[in-house]
Amino acid sequence: MILRIGIISRTDREKALDTTRKIFDILKDNYEVYFDETLNLYFPDKNYSKESGDVDLLISVGGDGTILKSVRRYRDTPILGVNVGTIGYLNEIPPEEIKSIPRIIQNHSIEERSMISCTINNRTIEALNDIVIRTEVATRVSQVKVEISGQKYIVSGDGVIITTPTGSTAYSYSAGGPIIRPNSQEFGITPICPLYRKASPIVYPDHENVTVTALDRPCTIVTDGFPEGTMNPGDKIEIKKSHLKARFVKK
Repeated sequence: MILRIGIISRTDREKALDTTRKIFDILKDNYEVYFDETLNLYFPDKNYSKESGDVDLLISVGGDGTILKSVRRYRDTPILGVNVGTIGYLNEIPPEEIKSIPRIIQNHSIEERSMISCTINNRTIEALNDIVIRTEVATRVSQVKVEISGQKYIVSGDGVIITTPTGSTAYSYSAGGPIIRPNSQEFGITPICPLYRKASPIVYPDHENVTVTALDRPCTIVTDGFPEGTMNPGDKIEIKKSHLKARFVKK
């Protein structure tokens, strides 16, 4: 039974905050409503949440960036997206339909999306879209070695993207990568601005692990748009399918 509802929202758009207020008013009499702790300045003296386990279902008010933040903070908690963003690919309803939220809470399905993970400084990081290893110096080409299935590839360019099916329509697609069906069991490797055109994107079975090594210059590790650390020449990380799945509420 769903009793605790969390709300997370972007804060740079008044429309998103206003929609959040309206959602709270719709739900407050029948559910325990928690605001994400990042909203404490906008909704003082309320109940707050910050991570998986604090709520039974999370309502994300914003765009795809807010969804990524939601998954990052609340992991496999079911998420209902309300689109107050630019594209809102991962969101389920527009603000005009928020009165239907109580009905959706009571009767919905769950769509699961594969996630990807890596370990950085003894921290396991999960991502819904992608893990990016890119050069720290924008004016210099860097070399990274990608190893998978016993094969080794040297990519000279701005870096490499390891993408899930969900992320295949995001940064990877902009970099020339293929679109991967959401329910498929594949991940993708997409070079970023490769110096040599023979460095083509690769689609591979998602049960295989990928190792990326920085060869000649420091590289930055970015997961779902969030910088996570630096790789110095010789450093390597292993990227694999996460045991977690992002879970989205569908009406």
